[in-house]
Amino acid sequence: MNCLTHSGVFKSLWTRPLYKAGNLYTWGVHSLGCGINHDSQSDQLKPRRIDAFNGNVQKVYPSEYFTAVITDNGDLYTFGNNNYGQLGLGNTEEQQTPQLVKYFRDKGLKVVDVALGSNHGVALASDGNVYTWGSANNSFLDQLLCRPNGLGDNYTNNLLQPQVVEKLAGSAKGKFVSAGINYSIVVNENNQVYVWGAGKRGELGNGCSLNFKYPELNPIFEQLAKSGYTIQKIKSCFAGTLALLNEGIVVGWGRSYYGSLGVRQQEYVVTDLENYSPTPVNLKYFQPNEKVVDFDLGYNLSLFLTDQNRIYLSGYDETYVPRPIDLPKDEKILKFSASNNSFAILTDKNFYTSNEYVIPQQKRNLGFLFKSQPRELFESTNIEQFGGGYRVRYAVVNN
Repeated sequence: MNCLTHSGVFKSLWTRPLYKAGNLYTWGVHSLGCGINHDSQSDQLKPRRIDAFNGNVQKVYPSEYFTAVITDNGDLYTFGNNNYGQLGLGNTEEQQTPQLVKYFRDKGLKVVDVALGSNHGVALASDGNVYTWGSANNSFLDQLLCRPNGLGDNYTNNLLQPQVVEKLAGSAKGKFVSAGINYSIVVNENNQVYVWGAGKRGELGNGCSLNFKYPELNPIFEQLAKSGYTIQKIKSCFAGTLALLNEGIVVGWGRSYYGSLGVRQQEYVVTDLENYSPTPVNLKYFQPNEKVVDFDLGYNLSLFLTDQNRIYLSGYDETYVPRPIDLPKDEKILKFSASNNSFAILTDKNFYTSNEYVIPQQKRNLGFLFKSQPRELFESTNIEQFGGGYRVRYAVVNN
């Protein structure tokens, strides 16, 4: 990766948000995990409250085909497609409404964090262990093509319920988990980064294109840690990952769909299709001394918030490095979300959305923003969080 140098004291510009629990609203492609029991497989185009939860939703993670929810008491619920056991329920039956993953409750464990790949899940539990479940890519074709999986062991059958990643058992507790299509990433409390699964497109960020069945330390982050750089936030989507380091530096690796990672070093030259090492995001259009304090990554675009209350967009095949989004300067940016072909920004005065993020049949170029009020969509102005990097989106609201 490009050389990172620094002198003086490092500091983190990002603090993990402490969200209040609330009610869950979802919308998008119904069969891929909206959690609403329909007679048909039609899409849920407008936000709808999920009655299975009663103000107790703490964290939501929608993937391509299924969704996970952590409640305020540490229970894990899943719903959506389940062909490979990716719901962790002990079976392969599709679930259109939220179902409790009993494994953790039966073991007396609380789920602290969760991330989902296309067909597998990875979670941190209160015992400090990392758990995975879902697809082992064990079909004849998968084996013929040597397709990897994100489970972290040499499994020959799909895991229908969570199992401890044995190679990480007894090591430092996990701090963050992240996952994409057939790969997983864990950052532990010692700031070590473990990666496993698919690496052909640079998904593991370890400088090579090899697949790994078992967790391996990422040597590049080992070197960065020696220089004082540690991961403050990490998120993967499909085959790409972004990570925020201390001092407001953002790096990306893996596949940069339509410029989604914002790492193209020569703006009009294709250099970022695959990135095998963590590569700094191009800050060409940032103001002098402006630093990133938060980001979000969707399927084909990303957003970056700076300490100057400015927000930048990269991707959607419109811009391959972050460019500023024009918002009224007297509005403070509170929350934002990057998704598939669209994004949303909540300020202290308005809720801005692009394309069909929340309202159907409003497709324009990505720079055109629709302005609305949260009460029009969620029956409340108290939006705790919202997001969804693929085709299912959500909001947690205090009604």
